[in-house]
Amino acid sequence: MNVLSRLPLSPLGWAALGAVALGVAVLLWPRGEASFACPLDRALTLPSGQAAALCEVVPEPQPFTGATWLVLRVVAPDLPPADADGTHGDQDWICSEIGLTRAEALARPPERIVVQLMTAPFLRGEAAPGIRQAIEAYTIATGSCMWELL
Repeated sequence: MNVLSRLPLSPLGWAALGAVALGVAVLLWPRGEASFACPLDRALTLPSGQAAALCEVVPEPQPFTGATWLVLRVVAPDLPPADADGTHGDQDWICSEIGLTRAEALARPPERIVVQLMTAPFLRGEAAPGIRQAIEAYTIATGSCMWELL
C-alpha cells in the first residue's frame, strides 16, 4: 500500500501543501545583494571637506498625514561614526544649498526636508546592514532650514 494513501490528506490537500512549501522556498531563497546605482550621482564637496555624491532627491508622500517630505540622499563614503561630531554642519549645508532650491521647484512645498547621509548607496526603504547612516530633518522657516529634533 502507498505511504501517501495512509496519511490524512486528500490529493487536493497535498497539492495545497506543495504550493505553500514552494512559496516559502521562494521567499526564503538566498538572494544576492541587490545593487542600487544612484540615479543622480552628482559630485559634491561638503563643508567638512569630504567628497560625497548627491544620490537621489525624492518627494515622499507620508502615508497617514498627506504631508510631503523631500528626502535628499547623499553618499558620503567617509561618514564619521555616529558618536563622532562632524556631520551636522554638512547636513545643514545640504539642506540649505540643495534642499531649499529643490523644495521651491515643487508644485507644493514639502512640510519637511530630510537629509540622509550614507556610506554606500542602497534602495530607500530596504534594510541596509553594514551601511552607516546619519539622518536629520528640517522644516522650512523664513526661507531657511530649521533643524528638528526627531
